[in-house]
Amino acid sequence: MIRSLMVCLLTAAIAGSALGADAVNGRFVGLGPTVLFGDFSGLNDAFARQGIGKLSSTHATTGCSGFGVFGRAVFGFAGWDGDQTVSSESLTAKVTIRGGEFNIGYSVVKQAHLLVAPVLGIGVNVYDIALAPVNSDFSSFDNLLQNPRRTSSASSAALLLSPQLMVTVPISFVGLQLRGGYQYQPANSKWELSEGGQLREGPSIAKGTPFVALSVVFGPRSWSHRNRIND
Repeated sequence: MIRSLMVCLLTAAIAGSALGADAVNGRFVGLGPTVLFGDFSGLNDAFARQGIGKLSSTHATTGCSGFGVFGRAVFGFAGWDGDQTVSSESLTAKVTIRGGEFNIGYSVVKQAHLLVAPVLGIGVNVYDIALAPVNSDFSSFDNLLQNPRRTSSASSAALLLSPQLMVTVPISFVGLQLRGGYQYQPANSKWELSEGGQLREGPSIAKGTPFVALSVVFGPRSWSHRNRIND
């Protein structure tokens, strides 16, 4: 599916560049899926020892972004948030990955219907792991007080560097944007418990994660049109 989306976007980009209108300028925002291709072997090994299922290496999140194009310079931000759940007969584990980054780049192709820019993102990636009993329903608050069935969660936040390529295709007041790159975490981070303590030996997290983000963007065409009017 991802390959098909890339082919469609590239085809639209080539078609758009042939129209030869004025270069796009201004600000635009986008919303769409961001897919992380993660190495969860450290987590999966720990889960397997407790009879918990295996996480998928394809981790889907909901992403949002906003960018400004001023001359050749590109500035912006991007964020993502998504989870997947695995379980054993008695325990459920919910793994959430969320994060955000500021972006700066330079447009190497800048036309009315095509913007191509290498971009560097700098931000934070956060892993949350929530563990809960499979049967967590209670008949009354009194029963909860008598047997709370402890639920635990641990989180880890790390600095993120993300070199990527951004391709934006304005169509009208909306457009398409494809970003692909590599999220790199240069330093190991500590795991903290929701109760306030630290997890001395947390699961290992891969330092690098490839990703692809596809967004519907709003704004670039209307800003280009406004620039033509002002000129």
